Amino acid sequence: MVMENLDLRIQKTYKSLIKNFEGLLNEKEFEKISVTEICDAAMIRRPTFYQHFLDKYDFLTFFIKHKMNLVFDYAFQNINEKEGDFFVLVFEQLLNESDNVLELIFSIQMNSDIMLEMASVQEYGQKMLRTHVNGGESKNKLQSFVNEYKGQIIMGVTIQSVYWYKNNKDKIGTEEMIKLYKRTLEKLK
Repeated sequence: MVMENLDLRIQKTYKSLIKNFEGLLNEKEFEKISVTEICDAAMIRRPTFYQHFLDKYDFLTFFIKHKMNLVFDYAFQNINEKEGDFFVLVFEQLLNESDNVLELIFSIQMNSDIMLEMASVQEYGQKMLRTHVNGGESKNKLQSFVNEYKGQIIMGVTIQSVYWYKNNKDKIGTEEMIKLYKRTLEKLK
């Protein structure tokens, strides 16, 4: 969802919800955050929240899609300018995310109840990835299939590398980690 296309009041509401939700994630786990707390922190009323979202899980889906948009948009916009690898650009952006946001995303992967709610996020991420690895639709179905598979494998390595780095960042610097990631990617391609 491109926020700039929305009414200015809705943009302000969403930006406030996102910013303040991240603040709440710094204080406690997602499961312990209530809709009331999200609304109070964002200074919006509960009815306003429920005009846009079914519940906190629906908002979580929105929040993660928004974060994914930021990461993928950065990579798409800078792929030619920085002459970097798409996945390296995604990796660098993920390294810059707060530990609590990443912890939430990683914990969701492990929690089957939430994962059912998040199926649309996974589909959304796969669609964005497919757009990158195939440049949209490919005429060669087999090559498209192989590219999609490679993209999924590389994205898995990317996510696990971010997770590993966040748990070991006291032992390895960011630049050193990016070099290690690039070497790993070279072996996969």
